[in-house]
Amino acid sequence: MPLVGVAANRLIDDGVHREWVRRRYIDALEAYANVEIVILPTRSTDDIEGSRRVVARLDGLVLTGDESNVSPEYFLHANTPRPSPTESTYYRAETDPYRDMMASLVLSAALERGLPILGICRGLQELNVFFGGSLYEDISLETNMLTHKEDISLPRDRQYDPVHEVTVQDGGKLARILGGNVPIIVNSLHNQGIRILAPGLQCEAVAADGLIEAASVSSTGIFQMGVQWHPEWHAADDVVSRKLFAAFGNACAAFEGKRQGDPSSSIGVG
Repeated sequence: MPLVGVAANRLIDDGVHREWVRRRYIDALEAYANVEIVILPTRSTDDIEGSRRVVARLDGLVLTGDESNVSPEYFLHANTPRPSPTESTYYRAETDPYRDMMASLVLSAALERGLPILGICRGLQELNVFFGGSLYEDISLETNMLTHKEDISLPRDRQYDPVHEVTVQDGGKLARILGGNVPIIVNSLHNQGIRILAPGLQCEAVAADGLIEAASVSSTGIFQMGVQWHPEWHAADDVVSRKLFAAFGNACAAFEGKRQGDPSSSIGVG
């Protein structure tokens, strides 16, 4: 089975540093992408060679969601030194510079290898900033925008129910995966969002308020895509989520076959 790296997050509780990732991502990937999972720890130093060694063992990369916001200064061009995370810059559910550092490093290595990539919520935002795009710092402060946050008065499971419609772009990679460009209902719950799409990405889906809800790397036919919603949460009951995970899993399987010398393997988006 293909081996997929899943991004962790840094949690600091009473001075103790912990790596954590929601079980929902693992369960959905194992069930619907048919892959094996390894958790990628956050980083405190700019070790690109170490990240390359880890990514060289993988057949796919998943950048998970998280409550923390992306700090754009951690996604700089390769020739610009990145700042090292410090405890004084870390505030739970606001920023996670340790995750930022790791994501910038593994994304660089994964793109070098042509690895299949799936970004979810924060992961889409990381892709956009990595390629030079910008983000809304807080969508709720913008006028004429939909509500992109969960209703915390609901039970936790119901907070991740679908909340608004998005339109899949005609002729795009996501449309190919889903079998058309019909509108879909998604559980898009986030604080930040894409303000300006990076030049290296193409829009795959958009909400009624104009916010980009999915994007892919435009220079490749490989599955390298991010979505703003959470397909992992109700995948058992949502055909769109299952198709997305299946397409990612197929791309990872093809990458594994190519890595092991199978000439029949073809890495595509669907």
